[in-house]
Amino acid sequence: MKTTVSLLIVCTLFLLMSACNGNPVDRTELSPEEQDLRDSISRARQKEVNDSLKKKNPLLILPPDSNYSGDYIDKYDNGLIKFRGTYRFGKRHGQWMSFYPNGMRWSEMHYDKGSRQGPNIAYQENGKIRYSGFYNQDKVDSLWCYYDSTGVLVEKLLYKSNRLLKRLPVK
Repeated sequence: MKTTVSLLIVCTLFLLMSACNGNPVDRTELSPEEQDLRDSISRARQKEVNDSLKKKNPLLILPPDSNYSGDYIDKYDNGLIKFRGTYRFGKRHGQWMSFYPNGMRWSEMHYDKGSRQGPNIAYQENGKIRYSGFYNQDKVDSLWCYYDSTGVLVEKLLYKSNRLLKRLPVK
């Protein structure tokens, strides 16, 4: 935290001195060392903002930066995986899975460039399915099935583009 504050102070002083000289700060005029300092301050600010948001909502998933591409894994304090997925240019892409603190699957979701796309399954903490359904271009679509805590089907709903079409009989 002290390092972040120190970096912010150095950056602020640098910007103030540049403004006092009447010379606008231009990336092309910065030395490699100054550019590295500016980049590290930017990363530190982004991390500080992300950490603050995660304290407010521990289940929030944020990429390391707005353009990040690659694997993402978040873990509980006990070392077990909380979330696992992939980012593509700062947006969720492909399969994402979340897990309960005991390591059991919580949910499985698929994304296409940040939009929910494909099957979505959520599980009870006992491993039984809670619900399953499908997203099409970030909208609830197709058949959604809901189950009780013992895994017995209790409700079937048919959707089209976020609109409930009808409740289907449960046999």
